[in-house]
Amino acid sequence: MSIQDSEAEALLRQRLQAQELRITPNRLSVFRALLQSARPLSVPELAQRLQADGLSVPTLYRIVEVFSAIGVTHPVLVDHQSVGYELREPFRTHHDHLVCSGCGRVVDLYNCDLTDVMAQLGRDNQCRVNFHQVELHGLCAECTAAKTSGPLPR
Repeated sequence: MSIQDSEAEALLRQRLQAQELRITPNRLSVFRALLQSARPLSVPELAQRLQADGLSVPTLYRIVEVFSAIGVTHPVLVDHQSVGYELREPFRTHHDHLVCSGCGRVVDLYNCDLTDVMAQLGRDNQCRVNFHQVELHGLCAECTAAKTSGPLPR
């Protein structure tokens, strides 16, 4: 279940206040950009989207680090070489990822029901699991088709 943008922003404000962190225009701008994005955004992508706000790359890194530390975002591997950030529950519906090892496309998987398995793994290892992130890697249909229709090996 996804929450409304206004509810999400109010929840962010509460979370920042609970951690005794300031609610700044920069933090709100980054949060809104992530909220509006359908996919994880890297810091350079955030810098491009927020260019008009004049946010520096170091400032953006500090903001996403704070957001990750307080459970607002989490990092996601994108295109095999960079990290993107996306919102976590309750700001966004929990999902896992399928990453194409050919083209780097990331597909959101919403039908992952690993809650019981993760809880059991935690119990088996004397740990309480608060959050999980699963990333499956394989070839998307387009990359599979391209690979099978390409030149034959010699």
